[in-house]
Amino acid sequence: MTAWLANRLANKHDVSIISLHMQGTVFYKLASNIAVYPLSATTVLRQCKEIRNILEHVNTNVVICVDIGTSYFGVFAAKALKIPIITWEHSNFYNNWWSRSYPYIRHFAARKSDAMVVLTDRDKHNYESNIKKCVPVSVIANPATKGVYSYDGVSKTILSAGLLSRIKRFDRIVPIGKTVFSRYPDWKWVICGNGPERENLERAVKEAGLQDNILFRGSVSDMDTEYAGAAMYVLTSEMEGLPMVLLEAKSHGLPIVSFDIETGPSDIVRDGVNGYLVKPGDIDAMAGKICELIGNDALRQKFSENAALDMEKFDEERIVKQWEALMRSL
Repeated sequence: MTAWLANRLANKHDVSIISLHMQGTVFYKLASNIAVYPLSATTVLRQCKEIRNILEHVNTNVVICVDIGTSYFGVFAAKALKIPIITWEHSNFYNNWWSRSYPYIRHFAARKSDAMVVLTDRDKHNYESNIKKCVPVSVIANPATKGVYSYDGVSKTILSAGLLSRIKRFDRIVPIGKTVFSRYPDWKWVICGNGPERENLERAVKEAGLQDNILFRGSVSDMDTEYAGAAMYVLTSEMEGLPMVLLEAKSHGLPIVSFDIETGPSDIVRDGVNGYLVKPGDIDAMAGKICELIGNDALRQKFSENAALDMEKFDEERIVKQWEALMRSL
């Protein structure tokens, strides 16, 4: 999302990206006129000072802190320079990453920034209801392109993707898979992505005897091919903001099965129309909905045809205009 917004804003503005922990080269393609500044300092105070020097050097008009955790650095670096600060929430109000300090950082961001951007109306309500003296909160969704796709009606592949971390709950795929593959052993479940939980997940899959059905692709640079070859997309997360993987799956015409978690899936999926929303954490219900789709080719095709519903909410041009209007208002 940082790369996407930077590229779109770079069409009209001078854009720089400051990275706290960048190693190696930038994974995503950036426009040639975007400057990238990896920080060399390793302590918070020195990093804030280095950020301030960069902001002065590039004559900054607005700072966008990408995700809540970076607001601390942005506020302390930019406030003294009287530069407006936008903090961009990429998850939701209740996701604190199992950290005792994160709620304090979130309250700090919501009070000390000049504006907050959240991904859903529900999260805007959460911020405004729970934080006194909260700065103005704008809802700006993640973008998705309404793709031209040809749904693969004969595919026998379930797709999931993302960072293999605890909060994504890919571990749920094992008990769900036991039910699904006991009925449909010729199907596969492909998982794209890497992360700290990969070794544990692979061990659990092997212990369950599902290594021929549940496959790990690792980091994938061409996700379009993965989406194009899948029969459906499944989201097992415990918490999300507005998951890009669901928007991407939707733009590729995939039926979606997802837990109906706090924010995200219900903004993207119409239950029973282009996917299924399952009670959070209900493994049996999730397995049941997946099996229902596997066993009904016509239903999968219908869900695929309805995938494009509501895509106007995620139109790229509309979202860029929302960002530009917000920046002009500060």
